[in-house]
Amino acid sequence: MAFLYPLEQSHKQQKTDDDYFDLQTTASAEWTKDQPTHSSFQAALKRRYQTLASDPSGSCSPKALREIKRLSRRGGPDLSDLRGIPLYQPMDTNLGCRKRRANSPPPGESSYKRTTTVTAAYNRNFEQKLVDRDIYLDGYDHSDGQPPATPNNMDEIIQRLAQPRRSLSPTNFPESKFREFKQKDARASKERPVTTYIVPTIDGDVGNTQCVGGGYLFGNLAPLTDSTLAIAKPGHFFGSLPKYLEPEIRDELSEYIIPSTQANLPMLPNFFLEACYHGSLGARGIYKLQTYRQKEPTYDNNAYTIISIYYGGALKLYTIHPTAPRPNSKGRPEYIMTSLRSFAMADSLDSFRQGATAYRNARDWAKEQRDEFIRAANERHKPAIMPKREVTSGPTTILEVPETASMPDEVESLRNKSLRQY
Repeated sequence: MAFLYPLEQSHKQQKTDDDYFDLQTTASAEWTKDQPTHSSFQAALKRRYQTLASDPSGSCSPKALREIKRLSRRGGPDLSDLRGIPLYQPMDTNLGCRKRRANSPPPGESSYKRTTTVTAAYNRNFEQKLVDRDIYLDGYDHSDGQPPATPNNMDEIIQRLAQPRRSLSPTNFPESKFREFKQKDARASKERPVTTYIVPTIDGDVGNTQCVGGGYLFGNLAPLTDSTLAIAKPGHFFGSLPKYLEPEIRDELSEYIIPSTQANLPMLPNFFLEACYHGSLGARGIYKLQTYRQKEPTYDNNAYTIISIYYGGALKLYTIHPTAPRPNSKGRPEYIMTSLRSFAMADSLDSFRQGATAYRNARDWAKEQRDEFIRAANERHKPAIMPKREVTSGPTTILEVPETASMPDEVESLRNKSLRQY
C-alpha cells in the first residue's frame, strides 16, 4: 500500500473534511467508469497528492519474492524484539573491524548514527538468535557449565600462525611503514577508512585478487538461521575461483558454497575479516564440500574457517568449526567460535609484525584447506573407470568335452583333433 502525502502544505491546511470528501467522491466516480485499471482514480489523487515510494518488491529477485511470499503465509517474522531499536542505517561495509572513537559527539548532536551499526548487528537479541540456532560466540557456556569444544587441530593452526614471513622482515617492512600505518589508524574513525587504508597494509600481497571479495550480499546462500536475520554482507573475505570445482558439484551445493547470485565471484569463502555470523556461513560451506557424496555426515571436530576482527588498533583471530548435533538441537550441527590469538597492532613495530604474520599465515592456511577440499570433491565426483577388455586378433575356439570323456588321455586326444582342423 503506497503512502500519500500532500504536495503543498501551506495553503492546503485550511481545507475541511468536506473538501476531502468531495475529492474521494469524485475519484470514486472516475474509478467506477474505468474499474479494470482504476487509472483515473490514481490520476485524481495525484492532482493533490504525491506517491513517495514505489513497490519495494520491484527490485527483489525471484528467489527473494518467493521467500517473502512464504513468510507472509505464516504471518511474517516475529519483530517484537526490535521494539525501541533505532532505524538501521547500513554503512558501505559491515566488517568486524570497528575503529575506536576518539571524541564523543558535540552537545546537541545525536550519536544515533555512530552507534546503530554496532547495536543492530551485535546486540543481545542478535546473539540470542545465533544461540537459538546453535551458533556460539567465543566464551559461551552451556547450561551444564561445559564450554563448547575447541578444535582438534588448534595447536596445528597456532604453530602455523607463528611461521616467519619474508614480507615482514626489517628490510621489507621498516619502521617508517609502521609509523605510516599507526598514523592512518589514529585518523580512521569510520569503517570505510579502515577498510581502504588500514586493511591493505595488514593484507600485504594477496596474490590473485580475483579470490578477494567483499561489499556485496551473500544472496545465493540458504539461510543459516530462520530467515529473520538480514542477508550476510561481509566487507572483506577470501575464497576460491569457481572454475576449479566441477560444474555439477557447484550446481548441487550452490546454496552452500556460492555466496553471490553472480556466479563468477569467489566461492567457498573460509577466511573473513568479519564476525561470527559470516564465518559460520563459510564453515557450513566447507563442511558441505568436505562431506560431498558421503552416505552419513561425519564430524572430525577440526576447524577449516578463520575469522579476524580489527577494532581500535587490535587484531583478534578466531576459528569457526562445526560439531555433531547435541541431543536437544533438532539435528542441527553446532558452530563454535574459538579464540586463536590477539595482537595490539598499533602498539609497536614488533607487535604489528607478529599480528600481520599471524593474519597472513592464517589466510594462506585457509587457502590450502579450500584447495584440498576442492581436489578431494573433484576426485569423488569422477565416474568409476571400467577396466578395458583384452581384444584377441583371431576367432576363439571353445572346446566342448563330452561327459563320457572323463579320462585325461581322451581329453587330450579330442583337443589335438580339434586343433588339426584349423
